[in-house]
Amino acid sequence: MIAIIMLYLIAALFGSILPANQFWKSPDDGIELFIETNGLHTGIIMPIRSDVYDWSHLVRPEHLDDPSGYGSHMLVGWGHAGVYRNTEHWKDLRFSDAASAIFGSDEVLLHIYHLNYPQAYPHYRRSFKVSEAEYRKIVDAIKARFVLDQGQRPIPSPGYGSRDLFYQAHGHYNAFYTCNNWTSDVLRQAGIRTGIWTPFQGGVMRWFLEAEIDN
Repeated sequence: MIAIIMLYLIAALFGSILPANQFWKSPDDGIELFIETNGLHTGIIMPIRSDVYDWSHLVRPEHLDDPSGYGSHMLVGWGHAGVYRNTEHWKDLRFSDAASAIFGSDEVLLHIYHLNYPQAYPHYRRSFKVSEAEYRKIVDAIKARFVLDQGQRPIPSPGYGSRDLFYQAHGHYNAFYTCNNWTSDVLRQAGIRTGIWTPFQGGVMRWFLEAEIDN
């Protein structure tokens, strides 16, 4: 068991430092996005309305108990339902949720948190720009994860507080495809440089230091 864990950690290290889309550069004139971490989960911050896509027909103010919490931007992550609902921080992690996440589950959620005009912070939120074509690919990848009802509406449920919600989602979570793998996967499919396999948040965040984006 110790050997398996060590191999996993070594693979995560190398996967996080080996680049996909190695020659990508952030455009000077593009759509500003952010990568954010809470120390456990990573997510992508996007404008709710832009010239490329308007999320307000899918992620609506009335989904929130208090629609005044609806923001200019939204933070989107994907992950294991039990871990997401019960583990806002590492200290909250339960053994049953961890075991289910490791061995695999189809019970997954999208987590959406509303923000107003976010700013970058070095330790947990980093800014970068993408082209319109790259952003369309990001939007398409995220939209495909929403489970829709017969009226083609998403299915929300309460989040951690007044400004966030969970939405039923498609996908399969396991130790080899985590919430942080999902974040990198969305970016990688859009042609943006990130690690080839990033099960931990640090493996995602390291690619969005200012020097890494510009070089």
